[in-house]
Amino acid sequence: MGGDDILVIGAGVAGINCALNVAGYGRKVYLVDDTPSIGGIMARLDKTFPTNDCSICIEAPQMYEVDNHPNIEILTNTDIRKVKKSNGEFKVRLVKKARYIDEEKCTGCGACVEACPVSLPDEMDGKIGGRRKLVYMPFPQAVPNVAVLDPDCRYGKMRDQGACIGDCVVDCSQCRECPIALCVKACEKEGKDAVRLWQSNKNIKLSVKSIVVAAGLSDAKPPEGLHGYGVYENVITNLEFERLMNAGGPTEGHIIRPSDSKHAKRIAWYQCAGRGLTNGVPYCSKVCCMIAAKQTIITKEHDASVETTIFYNDLKAYGKGFWDFYKKANEYGVKYVRARPYDVFENPETQNLMIRYEDLMTGELREEEVELLVLSTGLVSNDRNKRLAKTLKIKLDGQGFFKEKAPLMAPLETDVEGIYLCGGATGPIDIAESVVQATAAGMKAVLNNG
Repeated sequence: MGGDDILVIGAGVAGINCALNVAGYGRKVYLVDDTPSIGGIMARLDKTFPTNDCSICIEAPQMYEVDNHPNIEILTNTDIRKVKKSNGEFKVRLVKKARYIDEEKCTGCGACVEACPVSLPDEMDGKIGGRRKLVYMPFPQAVPNVAVLDPDCRYGKMRDQGACIGDCVVDCSQCRECPIALCVKACEKEGKDAVRLWQSNKNIKLSVKSIVVAAGLSDAKPPEGLHGYGVYENVITNLEFERLMNAGGPTEGHIIRPSDSKHAKRIAWYQCAGRGLTNGVPYCSKVCCMIAAKQTIITKEHDASVETTIFYNDLKAYGKGFWDFYKKANEYGVKYVRARPYDVFENPETQNLMIRYEDLMTGELREEEVELLVLSTGLVSNDRNKRLAKTLKIKLDGQGFFKEKAPLMAPLETDVEGIYLCGGATGPIDIAESVVQATAAGMKAVLNNG
């Protein structure tokens, strides 16, 4: 530990590629993520544009390569708590949060998940019917392939939901042979004994030469009531639609309405939803137009009879092959309407949605009825960026993204020598560009002389 070791913060597609690139030069890499699995948002997508290749089919081999690389140590469920630079090295203190599962003993068999009596809405998929247990696998291809137990269950906060610990008042840290928890019994029955309700957080200290921040992005959550979101069940975001058409998602890839589980035959997309509003994203996220094109193409491939309409202001097709991808959507029969939507209301009998909009080509006010409405709300910075920036002593811009020292003369560098940026840490970005930045940031980290 120390010497020329490198710390990569964030284990999405950018962090994974950065770690693999650095490790290829013989450097020890610590790949840290504050969630239970590496992979980031890409691992939960259906396809990638403009090729429409399977997202997890691309990323999973890289995830497994990282997991088995002799120069890479993965630290999931881990927070960065303190960073101090001294004599050209960074002294880093981390906290690996308890997942209440022994990672060495768990084989990901799922027996504990099946035994758990409580399910609740999934954080990502809840709006479209996705649910998870109190003990769960993050997703089918998770790395590490280890279950994680909800801390609220461990601390007795889910009793009113039917958690099997009942009215037990003994602190789990004082009791190491639980006779009550069904997940413990199920795991023991499998001969694994991996559930550890008494597990505690673990402090870790590292000394590294360089740090690469690959903190990733989040999808913007629409404010309550925006175009009916949160009011009408059949108004969802583009990320929720992505999960809807994903074979590994809550509906196994069936594009159905949240309200009644019927297959949607008329679907509309609103581009730049909320942009310019007080609570909206004030900038263009670059990728939303191609995401909508991708989703309409895949929808048509599922069922060519589905009517798909994209309401847009301006079309952004900035990358290689993007304009051809837009034309492909046209060839599939996707209807593009340059418009300014201003009102949405629901038919209470059918739960269909009536969209009112101004046609910007003719100036006329029009209406269109659809069965499902998808809001393209854009990409925003992670809510953990502020705390991470303070810990690393680096700057954020006005939108919460990490600030480059000089975008033209010193790209991907920060004001602190030895700390570099890549991927969504700097702003909205697509997968291909994230990988390019990850390679560049990794090389800067390797060449850093302190």
